[in-house]
Amino acid sequence: MSEILATIGLNGAKFNSPIGWYSEERVFKNNFIVDLNVSFKPTQSFNDDNLEASVDYMLLHQICEEVFKKECKLIETVAQNIINQVIEKIPLVQEVTIQIKKLNPPVKAQIDSSFVQLTFKK
Repeated sequence: MSEILATIGLNGAKFNSPIGWYSEERVFKNNFIVDLNVSFKPTQSFNDDNLEASVDYMLLHQICEEVFKKECKLIETVAQNIINQVIEKIPLVQEVTIQIKKLNPPVKAQIDSSFVQLTFKK
């Protein structure tokens, strides 16, 4: 018997946050773009048109928003904190992949963005 594995996510969610290794970055803030995907086996059919059969992407955004409000030095820490919140608040989730891009990182080179990507699997 086959099973459905559903993926819900956010692409291109933008945040301006006090995250960065250098103190100036935490004062002046940086711009970030988040792609977040969560996968799960639905516990009921999507034919019922019921949000409880799925993962609410607005909850995913709220989780990101709360984590990005906190001052932090490493993007890796932010990504891990988002994963921790997702698996705590949405036990149905079996896999989380998050990529956080830091726009215009403070390096002496022309770079559009740097990024961190983490994947969690149950």
